[in-house]
Amino acid sequence: MSAHRSPAVARLTRARWFMTALATVITATAVLVFGFVAASIDAHARQTRAQDQVQEVAGGLARAIQHDDKQVLDLATVIDDELAKGPTAVVVAVRTPGEPWKQAHTYQRSLMPDDTQIATLATQTEDHAGGLLYRSSRFTETDITGRGVTVAGTPVFWNDWDSIVVILAGTESMADAGAHRTLVWELTIGGGLLVLLSAAATFVLSGRSQRQALRMLDEHEQFLGDAAHELRTPLTTLKLLTESRPKPEEVQQTLTEARRLADRMARLVTGLLARARMQSGVAEPERTLLRLDQLAEAVAEEAADERIVVTAHPSVVVGDPQLLSLAIRNMLENGLTHGAVNRAAPVEVHVAEGRVSIRDHGPGVDPVLAASPFNRGAAGRTGRNGIGLALVAWVAEAHGGNASIESAAGGGTIATLWLPPADITVGSPVGARR
Repeated sequence: MSAHRSPAVARLTRARWFMTALATVITATAVLVFGFVAASIDAHARQTRAQDQVQEVAGGLARAIQHDDKQVLDLATVIDDELAKGPTAVVVAVRTPGEPWKQAHTYQRSLMPDDTQIATLATQTEDHAGGLLYRSSRFTETDITGRGVTVAGTPVFWNDWDSIVVILAGTESMADAGAHRTLVWELTIGGGLLVLLSAAATFVLSGRSQRQALRMLDEHEQFLGDAAHELRTPLTTLKLLTESRPKPEEVQQTLTEARRLADRMARLVTGLLARARMQSGVAEPERTLLRLDQLAEAVAEEAADERIVVTAHPSVVVGDPQLLSLAIRNMLENGLTHGAVNRAAPVEVHVAEGRVSIRDHGPGVDPVLAASPFNRGAAGRTGRNGIGLALVAWVAEAHGGNASIESAAGGGTIATLWLPPADITVGSPVGARR
């Protein structure tokens, strides 16, 4: 991706963050609602269990309590009952008509309200019963430490005794409140982790979904940058030619040069468009069985430079004729340009076994560019690499081959394009042609 942050890339980045934020908010809302509902259901279930528990204890002990023949309350059956030995608090309140309530027996007293409130609850239980035996009442109170408790009261009446007994049983308003608090913490921490995981997953997936768009934007910007860079020089030269007002005897030469510049710009645009379309997946290289030697000879003949010497052996490959012609032409132009220091030296083209090698007799490979001779924009002592050699490397890669540039023995440079040869043997070597 280009280091330059274009407006389009910035909009995609903002969209990515917006999608991440939106998904996070939706997930957080869903988790919050789910957690609230789950905690509420659990709290209600525990409150119901606590209410059932105190009613079971109060009702069970009320049916167990008795008095003896001397009108004395027999508490042994209550004290020995398993219901009076569990986690539920118990108070046995007794009242003789005209007297206040007395606590005949207590168990787990700290879980019950204070004495005044105990008397009040016993009276309310008696009044609510309306003379009906074992008719229970339920209350929500606070114990002597200030905690919320649920209290159930069950009255006991006897026909042969005037005293009234009320069994009060109490426990925390929520059964096993510690487990509920643990559940709330688990829901909070688990929900938070789920929201973070959702945000991270959304960010990653939105990035993956935008990867193709970002790549296409990068290729689009690269295409425009390459086109602007490569066309600037020939356009400037063409402008100078048109503004030079050549003499009548120079018109033909000027037109020839203008056509050459126009052809060069057309080839550059064609190569850039082909690379952009194939890199974006819009098009695929043509796969045609062709003679690489004949293709190289045609490109050399089109260049019409007397310095070019072609030695070609029949070589059959599978490839795109237009792209391969572009690559060979760019290699040839590179050799003619850098070999111009010695105008009398030839530029030698050798074709054999799927390989096209072009040697010039110029200054050789720039040591600064030796590690990256095909990188577009790489800077050396003679300036920066253009798009020409970068297109050569791309064409080779698109055909499953490779390209290389190395210094030649005795001076100069050898640029090589290698393609996998087709499984066909054609003809016999042809001689050198100048």
